[in-house]
Amino acid sequence: MLDEINKQGVSVIISARNEAKTLPLTVGHLFEEAYTTGITKFEIVIVDNASTDETSRFFAWKAVEKRRHWKYVYSPRGMVYEGKLRIFFDPVCSNVGARTKGVGYARYENIIFADAHIITRAGTILSTVKTLNEFGGLVHSPVSWLGSSSENPSPSYQYSWKVGEKIWGTWNRLCINPTKPFYIPLSGHCWIAVKKKEFQEKGGYPLAQRVYGGGEPYLPAVWWMTGSTVVCDPNSLVYHLSAGRGYNWHSNDLLHNMMFVAYILGGKYWADRILITYINKIGGLTPTLELLYNEALEEGEPLKRWLDEHKIMTFEEMLGLNKENDCTKCIKRRHPEPHVMRVWDIKNEELYGYHRSYVTNFPLSKRDGKVYIGNTEIFVPQALELASKYV
Repeated sequence: MLDEINKQGVSVIISARNEAKTLPLTVGHLFEEAYTTGITKFEIVIVDNASTDETSRFFAWKAVEKRRHWKYVYSPRGMVYEGKLRIFFDPVCSNVGARTKGVGYARYENIIFADAHIITRAGTILSTVKTLNEFGGLVHSPVSWLGSSSENPSPSYQYSWKVGEKIWGTWNRLCINPTKPFYIPLSGHCWIAVKKKEFQEKGGYPLAQRVYGGGEPYLPAVWWMTGSTVVCDPNSLVYHLSAGRGYNWHSNDLLHNMMFVAYILGGKYWADRILITYINKIGGLTPTLELLYNEALEEGEPLKRWLDEHKIMTFEEMLGLNKENDCTKCIKRRHPEPHVMRVWDIKNEELYGYHRSYVTNFPLSKRDGKVYIGNTEIFVPQALELASKYV
């Protein structure tokens, strides 16, 4: 497998914004990790995402503006000199958008997206790419936090889906198999591997996603809905720095991203669910909220059309929202926990005779003459008017 990987090559894409203090350590660590495990055909592509702290100055002496374009004057450090480390400047503030652009610069077929503030356990790059070649699709690593004990890192292996009022995921420590890759619904994106061809065929991360948030639910949902897969490789491990990034982002950007992603994956109904939540939270349909919603639908329309043409299951079918409970063997705290078998559960059951995942839907409902999302009452008139289309 190592020989095959060295024929294919590995490109690590790092989208970095104001990461001057952490990026050199992450880059140095990953090059050493590749070197010690025998990976020779290896490169790192840094996409400097509108940094204001000269994030990539350690590797390039300075960035100079040439009219409307940026040009780097490279330092003679070995990695840059040898062409194994390349740096590009992206002036549009979008972490995941910069990742998509970075794939366009990548030389090799095996792509790993890495945050600029991580370290990995020995063998993680090799194990991740090996799993990618065996399983295809998207490959995640378990994630622990810098500061965790190496002897007992207590990593998280996957996300639980949360939909209805927002669209997001939360970490959990559900491990299906401690030694073999297993299927998961979605996970965090500080370390994720994919084949370049499949990533580009499916459009990658949308360029319209703003600054921060929204990439985690989008990419795995598209992969599952179009017949691909998402797995966790338990033989790898990433330690992630949970700390401030040295830049600000506005909640409006996250709200736009959630409505944008919800519309592409599930249509207007799911975007409206988020809009109802925020009209109710803000106290009315403000001009800003209306603008964000309209932009999300307009920018998401081309991707929605593509997904509608290529998907083999709907968003609701993927999450099993309209399906009767068909697993009765699961037990939680010694009590029966019947649930819907979803595509990743079915695959894990076939492989290992065991499955475990969670999806939480905050349903839009009417009870006793009142309208709720989950257990939150909808009481703002404009939110009630929109909700009345669906309940």
